Amino acid sequence: MRRDRLYQAGSLAVPLLTWQLAAGVFGLVSPSLLPPPLTIVETTATLLTQEGFRSDVLVTLQRTLVASLVGSTLGTVVGLAMGWNPHIKAVLSPLAAAIFPLPMIALLPLVILLLGSTETALVVTAGLGTFFVVLWNAMDGASGIESVHVDVARDNGATSTYRLFREVLLPGSLPLVLVGLRLGLSTSLLIVVAVELVAGGSGLGNFLWIAWMSYDITALYAGLVVSAVLGIAFTYGLGAIERRLVPWHADNRRTVVL
Repeated sequence: MRRDRLYQAGSLAVPLLTWQLAAGVFGLVSPSLLPPPLTIVETTATLLTQEGFRSDVLVTLQRTLVASLVGSTLGTVVGLAMGWNPHIKAVLSPLAAAIFPLPMIALLPLVILLLGSTETALVVTAGLGTFFVVLWNAMDGASGIESVHVDVARDNGATSTYRLFREVLLPGSLPLVLVGLRLGLSTSLLIVVAVELVAGGSGLGNFLWIAWMSYDITALYAGLVVSAVLGIAFTYGLGAIERRLVPWHADNRRTVVL
């Protein structure tokens, strides 16, 4: 475990040190195109003291959490139903397979047309991306439960649908459901920032666009750093929850949808 942490730290430290030396010490890279990491950190710290930037971060965070909550909840329910019941899977799988490959940001104009609100459409668009990521993982988790586990549960008195759900379906599918939730939250952040780039108004995506249009390259990198930190926090935070809830799955994790 300690060696893994050293590897993880090194995978970040070595590129950053190389970048700092190349851009900030030896001048091998133009600072106007690739500012040194320390300069980006200083700019990020300065921006975080500004109310406008903090507001953009909070707006993106709020949109991401709402979209992820709605999309993940629906994706888990539908995915478990599809994995548990082959008839439901047969009906819904073709539709899900047809919609999932579509770029979610391309659906934004249609969603705005249907809902008439850019803010609601933004959250719904991000929620759709989260929905499908969670759906496929939940479906795979439920369909992977062997029939022998169901038979054993029924032999021990779990004859009702509720007891089968509580004692077989949920525990058996939980590892992949949690993987789906982790990926879904990161997907939601990705789509929210991308839509903010297009829709404008507020949020980290809008901040990145303004920084690009004004050619404030250091601020542009600072916005990307904050986005990356949010993504890392989501990934490792939900990863820690996953290890606590399903510790037997931590060393044998399989991911269905990336």
